[in-house]
Amino acid sequence: MKKKNKATYLLFLMPFVYLLTAWLVIWLINANGVYPSGSDTMYHVYRGDYVYNSIKSGNLFPLYDLMWYNGVELLRYWSPLPAYVMALCQFIAGGSQFGAYLVFVGGVCFFGACVWPFIGRGFNSPFLGAFIGLLWFFMPNNLYAVFIEGNLARSLSMIFLPVFIYAVYKYLENQRLRYVLLMVFTFVLIALCHLGYAGMIAIAVILYGIVYMFQGGKKKAVLDVIISMIIGFMLLGIWMVASLRGGITSLDNSENMANFFQSIWTSINPVGRLTGKSESFYYGFSAVFVIISGILFGYKKSRTGFITGLIILLLTTDTAYIVLKHLPGSQYLWMLRFISIALCIILMSFIMWDRLKKPFVVVLCVLLVADTIPSLSLITGEQNNVSADERMSAVQNKTLITKAQSVTRQRLALMDESILGATGSWLVSDYGNPVASTFGAGREAANTSKNIVNLNKAFAQGDFLYVFDRCLELGDDSVLVKMSLLEHYNNSLDDVEKAANAVGYKRVEKNEQYVLYHIDTLDSWGVVSSYRAIAIGTGADIISMQFPAVETADSDNLTDYTYEDLCGYKEVFLNGFTYDDREMAEDLVLRLSRAGVKVIIYADGIPQDKATHSQSFLGVTCSAITFHNGYPDMDTRIGTIYPDMFPQGHTTWNTVYLDGLDTVWGTFYDNGFSLDFYGTVKNDNIIMTGLNLTYFYSLTDDQAIGQLLSNMTGISSNELPDRKIVPLNVEYGKNRITITSDNDNVDTTLAYHDIFGKSSGITSRNNLLYVNKGTTVIKLKYPYLWQGAAVSIAGVVLLVVWMIVKRKSQKKQTTDV
Repeated sequence: MKKKNKATYLLFLMPFVYLLTAWLVIWLINANGVYPSGSDTMYHVYRGDYVYNSIKSGNLFPLYDLMWYNGVELLRYWSPLPAYVMALCQFIAGGSQFGAYLVFVGGVCFFGACVWPFIGRGFNSPFLGAFIGLLWFFMPNNLYAVFIEGNLARSLSMIFLPVFIYAVYKYLENQRLRYVLLMVFTFVLIALCHLGYAGMIAIAVILYGIVYMFQGGKKKAVLDVIISMIIGFMLLGIWMVASLRGGITSLDNSENMANFFQSIWTSINPVGRLTGKSESFYYGFSAVFVIISGILFGYKKSRTGFITGLIILLLTTDTAYIVLKHLPGSQYLWMLRFISIALCIILMSFIMWDRLKKPFVVVLCVLLVADTIPSLSLITGEQNNVSADERMSAVQNKTLITKAQSVTRQRLALMDESILGATGSWLVSDYGNPVASTFGAGREAANTSKNIVNLNKAFAQGDFLYVFDRCLELGDDSVLVKMSLLEHYNNSLDDVEKAANAVGYKRVEKNEQYVLYHIDTLDSWGVVSSYRAIAIGTGADIISMQFPAVETADSDNLTDYTYEDLCGYKEVFLNGFTYDDREMAEDLVLRLSRAGVKVIIYADGIPQDKATHSQSFLGVTCSAITFHNGYPDMDTRIGTIYPDMFPQGHTTWNTVYLDGLDTVWGTFYDNGFSLDFYGTVKNDNIIMTGLNLTYFYSLTDDQAIGQLLSNMTGISSNELPDRKIVPLNVEYGKNRITITSDNDNVDTTLAYHDIFGKSSGITSRNNLLYVNKGTTVIKLKYPYLWQGAAVSIAGVVLLVVWMIVKRKSQKKQTTDV
């Protein structure tokens, strides 16, 4: 009874201790001279400010933000709860964004701690639970998420994660229904913080369930846990269905996946952290010590969590990546993000380990505390009391963003490869004199993601004519370039200057780090464009970068286009195209060629025949060939070409040569045989080429190959589309956009979204919104409302029915006993 009273007093006392700790954290951060730190931090601050101001204007769930990515749906693809929590923090801070950040971090510290004493009490270890609560925020990986990654959404979920894991543990222990409701409720909150992280937690819990069953646990109880998580996802259907259509799910994250694995030594080495390497994912030497102790000396009930923690650690290694990258859906297995989940499971098992002797408990607690010390510098910073406002203003001036804001009339492109993280986009669009931006943060939410990727790729390749021309297409009257990137990619400022001037941009200002270009325009404007040529297929972007006068088609499928769609172009490029019917596709190409349209076909991208698996088109067959280190000499109609060697990482080159050309314009010798790679078929307007020359040129910028590609097309790499800037009046209301144009077929420079009403007579090209002459009223509608509502209602019904069935089953079991 006395022990129970102490535990009760502890539940009332510890919140005051946690509140004092949170206040101390806020005080240290406010004086540290580096806050708000973290690469993504200002993205979350921006979203909070966006929601805060929208609510003030009477819009409780804003659908559209005009400031980033040529218009973006900020609450659709990233979970909305962190934005609303940040907005609440901004309200508490009196409207200050920096104050909102401090309140948010303090709140995560306080509320994340408060749940642990209750968890400790549930496992009859209230004092250990209270200690873990004090430690939880300061675990190195949790501090890394807040202050290095700046992933405030995942940090917010750290409040609910321990409660969810506790509910899982308790349900597997006694199968009481109240823990089912607790699992569902907390899982919904986690998913509302970060949907991807909720998926990772689900994977970790399933892994725990598998270990639990190997330890002799009940399979039916594990199934109930899985059903609880599924129902949690279903309850969010009204938001989740829309969030999974496009956005982050349409992007290839396989390259990002590789960045979330590291050597096991990096994950557990405490010495490296003492030498200043605390800014990395860290599993923890102390955590591993707890795991090993628990596996060796613990008992079955607690050992399950320790084994799970060890498995997750092993899955974060570079060796595990070699295996996991081949699994379906592996691009979402960012295993280093699983560390905090594993640590929560380990700490829960530590609390559950009630047979552990007190002296050893103390030793393990001391080790856990010692492991946090190197990371505390992320909180203390430099302690120079320089205000966040002073530092942000200094960065804005140093990067010429202030000057860019003063001259920009419509939109700014910050070409710096996001070197400032989300802070750069926030400085452009939410600080000082904010202006709209083609870039932003959280690119997964941008419908112009492909446009942005191509801009960055072209910039790296030195295709500056393409960069400035497409910036004009995107409505950027100002372009701000980070000059160190030019040196990094072996490009010159002179080339940038020539390209900018050719498009119409003039240099406004330059300092040691940045150079600003601007084109005189109207305050609000659109673009009417005419392209000489069009490229169709997965390789279309490469062609457009090399030849800016070439339009990139929206569909890769040739048979999506009619003769009337394509006959107005002088050239049609096919590179990585598809078709629904080969005869139809061949007939279209022949009709175009007979009408005088030149069709250039890059044979490496010709679709395979479904029956024969051969690559053939118009009677020409592609034959596979492999080169090593470099091409052989090429005999062509412009003379003999001696190409550069293959670049590093591409020394083995798989490609094709051609059989069946009517007129041969290019050959090479291989093992004594003369093989064809370039020529015409049917007539001189249908040109085919093999050897994957466009991709080689994009990697090497080989001038001889560039001349050959120009010879094939008749297009110069210096040729631009015909663009005309025209006046456009755009007015934004509550969930509506009104556009008035004096011209037809106008690129509004706004991103096209599926929330735009279909009845408005609007069209989409290259992910941008086009309107015709007159006034166009676009009503914004919540996406996939009925489909999402149906999933949510089904989740509610399933939960109610499931609870009734389980309650009856449990009553029956009790009666039978």
